[in-house]
Amino acid sequence: MKILMLLENVFPNDERVEKEALSLIKAGHNVSLLCPTFSDDDIGEQYYKGIKIIRVKINNFLYKKARPTCLVNPFYFRYWRNKISDVLSKNSFDVLHIHDLPLAKIGVYAQKKYNIKFVLDSHENYPYMLETSSYSNTFLGKLFVPINKWKRYEKHMLAKADSVVVVCDEMGERMSSLASNKYYTLENTIGLEMFPKPQNIKNTDSKIRILYVGGVTIHRGLQIVVRGLSLLEDKSNIELVILGKGAYLPELKKQIKDCGIENMVSFPEYLSFPEDAYKIGKYDIGIIPHLKSIQTDCSSPNKIFHYFYYGLPVIVSDFNSIKGIIKESGGGIIYRNDSPEDFRDKLMVFIKKNLKELGEKGYNYVIDKKNWEVSVQELIRLYDEISSHK
Repeated sequence: MKILMLLENVFPNDERVEKEALSLIKAGHNVSLLCPTFSDDDIGEQYYKGIKIIRVKINNFLYKKARPTCLVNPFYFRYWRNKISDVLSKNSFDVLHIHDLPLAKIGVYAQKKYNIKFVLDSHENYPYMLETSSYSNTFLGKLFVPINKWKRYEKHMLAKADSVVVVCDEMGERMSSLASNKYYTLENTIGLEMFPKPQNIKNTDSKIRILYVGGVTIHRGLQIVVRGLSLLEDKSNIELVILGKGAYLPELKKQIKDCGIENMVSFPEYLSFPEDAYKIGKYDIGIIPHLKSIQTDCSSPNKIFHYFYYGLPVIVSDFNSIKGIIKESGGGIIYRNDSPEDFRDKLMVFIKKNLKELGEKGYNYVIDKKNWEVSVQELIRLYDEISSHK
């Protein structure tokens, strides 16, 4: 089948999109990817690992201003309607595969005008992701990023798509309550061939090093971890290492200082993925402390699979989509997301366990069950079904 993917971000810098495209090519499909560029030198058709990339020029106004406000600003959709029409009027495709909710409207447009199948690939619970952003809760944000309008838009697009790809079963269940459709779960598992193999680089001292990798926002819950660490009676052998950045970082550092645990927390350089991912292996415990919300309950945090692959057992908060992974793998422990006291208590229990043995459970879970080669079979099944009804 000939598949045209549409991505509103520059490429390559999206691991999930790259893995999907390469897996579909490996399965015998022809995949092209339409995406924007800011550089005149990149305009046109190029190949990347067998993926045909069609880059179109976009300006800063459209990308930075019109894109976030697209439901109240017609310029952004008009731009992409013109670009998709240019491609589809000159080339024949069987499927238009839209990555994430904002450009779903373009999928509906192409579906009607060009009689093409429209697959919506929901990377995020988009309205709820916007709902947690600081900007959307400002006066201007409420005007230009209206959350209720995004929720209505999501419901409408889910009903119009021919098929929907989701990142976890919980997301599919949420969406199926909004619109009847065929939902295919493709988790954000690790592509083993894309990442360096684990190395034996554990620190040899007695200190327990807890690792956090990811963005630093209030909704990631690191403030609960910080307060939990401050409640420990013995703080001498614990270190929290934060490899991340974000707007909440200055406030988090202030909280660390106010809690008197500056000597327990460090901020080394941010890791570059996937090439630096093996460095995860020198730490002892990975954490995913997200605050519980509709967004986190219905998400697939890929960091848990990174931690597991590099031998780290994990401590996670109790959002729905991750609890089953912990119980099934046996590679971690769960604490109440809004309780520093429960984090402290679970951490004290956890460090008394055999961390190496727990890490091996997580590693085996990824190798045997939760890796991309296994997960992507659901995407392959989706395209097999489309092909059989062609």
